[in-house]
Amino acid sequence: MASEAPELPKFKYNYFLVYAPDIPNTQRLKHLPEHMVQNAPLFRDGIIKLGGGVLPAGSNTSDADVFQKIDGTFIVVRGESVEDVWEKLKKDVFYTSGEVVSDS
Repeated sequence: MASEAPELPKFKYNYFLVYAPDIPNTQRLKHLPEHMVQNAPLFRDGIIKLGGGVLPAGSNTSDADVFQKIDGTFIVVRGESVEDVWEKLKKDVFYTSGEVVSDS
């Protein structure tokens, strides 16, 4: 007897997972305070559902120098389309500074 698949929820919004590796010699810590201020309203309004730094293999969040080890960013973002999401993310200081992430 074949079992039926459960009915999946219907989503009101589109969500996108973004992974952005840091550029070499990133200046992440220099821009972190402004980045946090810029993104607070996006978290509050539910545009960004989840996000944070990505650590390389072998690193732990409990490492004393954890912030120096981050080598990328992950974000779950609500948007109408991929283009809509990139339009939002390209306003972030991590992108506009040219010193943390790049689309090249």
